[in-house]
Formats: sequence, structure tokens, C-alpha cells
Amino acid sequence: MEQKSVWFGVIPWSAGLNVVPPHGFTIYDDTAVSVETFTAELTITEPDAVADYRAAYEAIEPSALTGDDARALLREIRDDFRKLTTVIQ
Repeated sequence: MEQKSVWFGVIPWSAGLNVVPPHGFTIYDDTAVSVETFTAELTITEPDAVADYRAAYEAIEPSALTGDDARALLREIRDDFRKLTTVIQ
């Protein structure tokens, strides 16, 4: 399924990043950023702060895998988790 308004990428643990965000975030155009923490969800709309998140995204986006490469990585992660649950039980 393809959604032209959605971009999905997976950054491998082994990727070298120039910027390492301390938390996940979602950018909505250039108007808002949503940040989720353990205890709260924040919506940031201050233009300079949104621009900082946009700059962080642009720095890490080239390291993300997409398409078949992302699917292969996600399968590998799934298989690793399955192995862990076998060991734990």
C-alpha cells in the first residue's frame, strides 16, 4: 500500500548519525512537531523549534532504509525478537 503523503524509513542501529535525537518525533508540514515521552505528548508549534526538528530530520533521513531494504531489516529485527522470547521462556 502506498501513501504519497507518508514517508517511512528505518534507521539501523549500526548507522552513523551526525545528530542523535533523544526521542522520536513526528513533523507535520512546517507548522508543528509531535514529541512523545514516557509521560506526555507534546505539540510544538513555535517556528524556530519546528525548524530545529526539521534540521534534525534532514540530518538523519539519509541514513534511513526504505522499501525492500527496510522490509529486510524489519524481518531481521522480528526474527531476533522471536529468538529472545524463546530464550526467555
